[in-house]
Amino acid sequence: MSTSNNISEKRHKKLLEFQQKYNLNFSNINLLNQAFCHTSYTNENNIGIENSYERLEFLGDAVLKLSISSLFYNKFKNYKEGELTKLRAEIISDKNISNYAKKLGFKDLILLGKNEKKLGGAKKESILACSFEALLGAIFIEYKEKGYKKASEFLIKNFEDEINSINEKIDTLNPKAMLQEYTQSISKELPKYKLIKEEGKEHEKTFFIEVSYKDEIIGKGSAKSIKEASQNAAKDALINLKVIK
Repeated sequence: MSTSNNISEKRHKKLLEFQQKYNLNFSNINLLNQAFCHTSYTNENNIGIENSYERLEFLGDAVLKLSISSLFYNKFKNYKEGELTKLRAEIISDKNISNYAKKLGFKDLILLGKNEKKLGGAKKESILACSFEALLGAIFIEYKEKGYKKASEFLIKNFEDEINSINEKIDTLNPKAMLQEYTQSISKELPKYKLIKEEGKEHEKTFFIEVSYKDEIIGKGSAKSIKEASQNAAKDALINLKVIK
């Protein structure tokens, strides 16, 4: 592992401990350090914005999206593109990614300018999420032809609990499909959706839907489109049937 005059012995030790904990091995310690350098730090120390995590973040964002997209594509073969896109957006939101970063101890690793530090930058969702993506970018570069595989393995291994909860999350994206699957487990009869009324002006209408099963109304929903109102009715039915909370 190469060292740098710009990295103190204390900082070097902290980065080494981080690597050992998460099974990483950077030959270029400067690259790992860069993943935690906020622009306020590089500006304040006149070391150039190119040494901040911004460029690594750009690369890591692509690695993150491809890794999660590939996982979902292979795991959920019966779901449509739109449903997978919604789920991916939820999983890789700043809120979730920043939570991942907190679990990995980023708060004590991110380098900030004095003012940003006073403002609590190490706890900000956006900064934590960006640094996390930058780390994925750094792993991608460090491991060269094996970079994507290593970054993807790092992501999936460390967030196994979140990935295991994906089944629950994806079910809530398509209540109609979930309700149909549930009713078919009972009998061959399918739920029936009925538009019961419309309210509002032509371009601002609210649609009201009822869903019934075996001639019994089991759920109601409303929304600005019939499609969304139907989904809301299905979700209401699932709650009434105690399939979901």
